[in-house]
Amino acid sequence: MKKCGNYIILLTLLVSVLTSCSTGTQDLKSKNDMRQEAKSKAMNAEGMSGGDYYTLPSPLEIAYIIQTTGVEYNLEVLHRTELGVRYSTNRAAAINLGIYGADLSYSIYFNQQQVAVKYLDCIRALSTELDIADLVSQKRIKEIEDNIQNKEMLKKIVSQTFFHSDALLKESSRKSTAVMVAAGMWIESLYIASQLSRCNADNNPALTKSIIEQGLVLEDLFKMLSCFETTEDIDYLKEELQPVRESYIVIKNVASNENAFARLCDAVSKVRADFTQLF
Repeated sequence: MKKCGNYIILLTLLVSVLTSCSTGTQDLKSKNDMRQEAKSKAMNAEGMSGGDYYTLPSPLEIAYIIQTTGVEYNLEVLHRTELGVRYSTNRAAAINLGIYGADLSYSIYFNQQQVAVKYLDCIRALSTELDIADLVSQKRIKEIEDNIQNKEMLKKIVSQTFFHSDALLKESSRKSTAVMVAAGMWIESLYIASQLSRCNADNNPALTKSIIEQGLVLEDLFKMLSCFETTEDIDYLKEELQPVRESYIVIKNVASNENAFARLCDAVSKVRADFTQLF
């Protein structure tokens, strides 16, 4: 296997940041600082250069971007919580853990605490199924549940859980699980944003701009995937995400992107449907 360890600290940031909640520019700056700290620790541990390190935004950051565009919370675009315990394969559980994590972030950011509790239950169940719910993680989840309406406390909890999650997912047997979780998080965040745009590039220009900018993030995700040896799960992710990648290439190379934007939304919806139908 090629070296993937330098990516795993980043991927665990995506997992742990689900439990935080920010309220503005200062909090986003703090997340950037934490990501840089994670990057430095990863490179020191792995002996890697900066050019070998790729970053993805957390679902919470995307939720913040969504909120700043003025759209309202829409529960209908989120994944159904009753399916949380029905995913029987490691691939399905990992991807949907990421999906539910993005839904949790979106709900917390829009102050939908009762909804967030349901997604937290799904995350707890899938974490147990994936055998990543150790005693410390269970304690943190309980703390999150107890403080679900206290944003400041949630930010403290995430700072405590970040490097603990890193230690779990850095195990060699967990690296592919981590990237599947990250893929699920990213596609769900993009799906939420595209659905709120009504798949119309002119409906909310600020939201459209943010969605289009995610094309760069997708390239980083493919770079992460490329560090793994070929397996059925990694090949599945590449195959599923390739149409989305191609849609971004079209947008980049056309003068008017209205139709191309609609095709991108369709591609994202197809991937998300496939991911959530894995049993």
